[in-house]
Amino acid sequence: MEALLFFINTNMAKLTTNFNFLSPTGFRLTINRNRFANVEYFITGFTIPSVTMGEAAQGFRGHTSFLAGDAIGYDSLSLRFAIDEDMKNYTEIFDWMVNNREVGLDFSDMILTVLSNHNNGNKEFQFQDAFPTSLSGVEFTTQATDVEYLQADVSFRYSEFRIIK
Repeated sequence: MEALLFFINTNMAKLTTNFNFLSPTGFRLTINRNRFANVEYFITGFTIPSVTMGEAAQGFRGHTSFLAGDAIGYDSLSLRFAIDEDMKNYTEIFDWMVNNREVGLDFSDMILTVLSNHNNGNKEFQFQDAFPTSLSGVEFTTQATDVEYLQADVSFRYSEFRIIK
């Protein structure tokens, strides 16, 4: 019995000492500053992709239990960016997609850094071998009553998603 209690006590998670809530407005994207500086600078939002793990059902004597699967699936990485007046950031993504079709697949590692409430890097999410798969349309209209600056959405696929910090 003592061995069981020792096992339970040593494997329990420790409660955090940081009771501050995570702000959704503090983040930074790093792709490749030489090629995608405008996309990095104008990111206004992102969603950490969903992670799913398969399961296997195992039946025995009229009862079904489940076991963890052996593969993890990652959803696409979705980013939103404000479009600069010269549309340089939109063009960077567009050209990347066209070059992938014409020249061959060009990958780039991406790191999303979540900032603490003091603007220090707190968590880093690395997306290895990322490339864009979709770029949203941009609607221009003369019917707007207020100026709402244009934004675009871009989705990326990647080979692996890791929390590196």
